[in-house]
Amino acid sequence: MQSIINTIITFAVSGILGYCVSVVKNYKGKKDTILAEFKELKENQLYDMRSDLASKFYIYNEMEEVEDYLAISWQEKCERYFHLGGNSYLHQLYEKSKSWKIKPTGYLK
Repeated sequence: MQSIINTIITFAVSGILGYCVSVVKNYKGKKDTILAEFKELKENQLYDMRSDLASKFYIYNEMEEVEDYLAISWQEKCERYFHLGGNSYLHQLYEKSKSWKIKPTGYLK
């Protein structure tokens, strides 16, 4: 009788341990997949931000005066881009944007 109980306990523990190992393996695989998806999402976001910032820079740079809210919005978006790990190309544009002639609109106080 004792050997039957020991056998049942051994099978139960083996099954539970096997299940735990499979759960951990699946979790690691899912974690790697999720991390890869987040990395791709971040890269796509950086690409979209860089494209938007660069095109707006060249538009604003051609203007004689840039309205204050446009300049501030553009510079703040640049700072968010840098915080996310954006490249140095926009650092050069950001420095050039500091020389824009700003037109006060009265919208900002």
